[in-house]
Amino acid sequence: MHIVVVPGTNRAGSLSSMLAKLALADYAALGHSTDLLELALGPEFLEPEAYKKPKPAVTALVDRFLAADGVVFVVPEYNGSYPGVLKLFIDMLPYPQGFDRRPCAFIGLSAGGFQALRAVEHLQGVAGYRNAFVYPNRVFIGESHKQFDAANRLVDARLAERVRNQAVGFVQFIAALKTR
Repeated sequence: MHIVVVPGTNRAGSLSSMLAKLALADYAALGHSTDLLELALGPEFLEPEAYKKPKPAVTALVDRFLAADGVVFVVPEYNGSYPGVLKLFIDMLPYPQGFDRRPCAFIGLSAGGFQALRAVEHLQGVAGYRNAFVYPNRVFIGESHKQFDAANRLVDARLAERVRNQAVGFVQFIAALKTR
């Protein structure tokens, strides 16, 4: 299986990117090919014709997403929702094949105590609207600034185990959907 992990922000050095890399390693350890799809979107994503006549940088990122058997979104909470850069990228995905019947899993990350619940639910609403298969076992992480050590690992072994267990379950979810 090919798993694409999307850290839902373009902030350099973000905790979302750190967490996405940890999740990516879990899928690789399970023997799956992986791709870290970072959203360092250039100005070609903002051009007026970007939707109808995308430039090569846009199609390259979209094609990487479309190659996924399953997508894991690491969703930081920005102002009670998910970041605009993630919405912009989603808007560039072709309809219907961008999400249609595509398995998606979600990990929420926030500095506050609500653990990105709103952000994940907003994104799940978009994915569901676009007919994605939404994996129901989500992981939520609050007080994100306290969750990583100096080596960029999760300090709480139970939390790391939840992320690993999500990977195991998501792979089984994808496999079950493929047999339908």
